[in-house]
Amino acid sequence: MPINPRVTDIAMCTPPIFRLLAAPILVLGFCAFPAWAVPTQSISPSRITRVTRRLSDSVTRGLAPQGAKLIHRDSTNLSPFAACNSNQAWPWTAAFSPGGAHLYVPLFGGYAGQGGCTLLKLDALTLQHQGTIQVQESPEEVVFTTNTNGSMALGFVTNSSASSVSIFDATDAVLTHLAIPVRPGNTFGTAFPFGMAVSPDQSTVWVGTSEGRIFAIDVASRTLDSNRTIDLGAAVGLARFGFLGNQLILPATSYHQNYQGSTAKLILLDPAHPAMTQEVILGTSPTASAFPSPQDFAIRNGKIYVAGFDLGPQVVVADTQTLALDTPIPTGTGHPGGKFQALTISASGLLLVADYTTAEIARIDTNTDSLLGVVPASTYGYGPQELTISPDGQTLLVPTAAGNLVRFDLR
Repeated sequence: MPINPRVTDIAMCTPPIFRLLAAPILVLGFCAFPAWAVPTQSISPSRITRVTRRLSDSVTRGLAPQGAKLIHRDSTNLSPFAACNSNQAWPWTAAFSPGGAHLYVPLFGGYAGQGGCTLLKLDALTLQHQGTIQVQESPEEVVFTTNTNGSMALGFVTNSSASSVSIFDATDAVLTHLAIPVRPGNTFGTAFPFGMAVSPDQSTVWVGTSEGRIFAIDVASRTLDSNRTIDLGAAVGLARFGFLGNQLILPATSYHQNYQGSTAKLILLDPAHPAMTQEVILGTSPTASAFPSPQDFAIRNGKIYVAGFDLGPQVVVADTQTLALDTPIPTGTGHPGGKFQALTISASGLLLVADYTTAEIARIDTNTDSLLGVVPASTYGYGPQELTISPDGQTLLVPTAAGNLVRFDLR
């Protein structure tokens, strides 16, 4: 889920729908509303439902006795490296290249004339600037395809405001800026492409939009395959998503008529059979007092962990096979609504989730689904945009709306 100096809370549009959160108008992932229009009320736990039964209104868990801690290492201001709108160019995500030698960081910077247009290439160990790739307005997510030996083949970047995906090769040469179509009658001029996922066979990169469509990019030809477009409806916003086997896991937000609230969902869908889907409701609001919206997810031990906006200060847990909801895990963070835009999990099972408005990072042990503690990270930069663990599992990278790329040691 984008946001700027946290004034309201819906950030990241990264998926679901309003990616708002920034002072003027920030559209992250699929949002397009003035920041002041973003509600700050939260969904009560009693509104989060299971597939077959309601969750408990109150969940109490004890702190786990031990677990990896976050130790602040350094903070690097990346705004000076921006090729355009440097005063607005804050990092959206941090993606390790295949092999882990480099880090690619898009400088989002804002929306509608205020967006950045820069993708930075950094040394993964030192964070020294090694190159700049000119993309298009408001770059967000980055994914890669690989060669048979595991080396990088192509890189893909979604450009939210430009409604495009930039494709570059292993030499960092831009091969094309592929336009992502907008629906007829769209008043923003962009479909707000945000999340992407590479198919298991590396043949297709799937791109989600805030207009409810998922487009297929044929990797070999670097073109859109319009025959495989999946349409979930114009009132659906998609966040970060990915594959589980051959199925796409789609955190999605369905906006109600006239934007009177929304319903947060988790959808499982096989792109080869898009009409056959499974879904579960994570939360809903009948009014504009809140917009429940899942923003990010992680998978471990047969469970899907989901966090988002207005779903309460907790991580929602679903079964990977049935989508049946399990007991949610409280995060211990300060915002009563929960403004989670980023979530990640380590190989050892440490789940980290960051609240965009309070800049707190919750630590959860997924071996026991227990809260380990909360790290107050606002000192190092407000507005965590993403959480990325290094390939060796020793470092956490946190791009922030303050313009910094913050590093923590995990130990």
